[in-house]
Amino acid sequence: MNRRDLLKNTAILMGGIASSSVVQAMLSGVDGRVKIEKIIFSWDQKKMTQVLADMIIPRTDTPGAIDAGVPHFIELMVSDWYTETERAIYFEGVLALDTYCEKNFANNFLDSSAQQRIAALEQAEQDTASYKPPANKNIAVETEDESKPFFLKIKELTVLGYYTSKEGAQKELRYDPMPMRYDDIDFSAVGRQWGWPPVVVVMRCSGLFRNQNNKRSV
Repeated sequence: MNRRDLLKNTAILMGGIASSSVVQAMLSGVDGRVKIEKIIFSWDQKKMTQVLADMIIPRTDTPGAIDAGVPHFIELMVSDWYTETERAIYFEGVLALDTYCEKNFANNFLDSSAQQRIAALEQAEQDTASYKPPANKNIAVETEDESKPFFLKIKELTVLGYYTSKEGAQKELRYDPMPMRYDDIDFSAVGRQWGWPPVVVVMRCSGLFRNQNNKRSV
């Protein structure tokens, strides 16, 4: 898979330009198998990241974010590759979910019900509605967006972590490393999209949640 194309298409469909830290990490070959150098996540932050990744891509008839090691990937990116600005936005976003749940449900995020957690994440999505990525005044040079809101960050990292994992690329999508021929294929005959080209990978996760019927919503 061409990681540069994957990044570009992910950025377009996620609503902005991928930050330089994400671009550098992905083009350096970073994935969920890399060891985290800076241990800065608290237990609650680790657990909330795990829950959020599972909410966005749960296990259905194919592996989910947990199976693909996405929480580790997200922690790796935030701890070792994010800028201070990006890291602050991520942790502030996690805290905001707790604050929302405590205010509306008298519980922190982790102690809230599944429906209450969904309400909190949907609120985080609504909070991004007024955000506009910085304008690129020089169309010949790509610019990066490190200030995108928490919701866009967690969604972007979940998608990238999942579809650059073996589980996401080879089990959630149809995968054939040597197709040998090009031909029209009846989708009903294969049941899933193929892992190529990269834009297909991203469009599979352009919604927020994948429900238990393997359909995405929001």
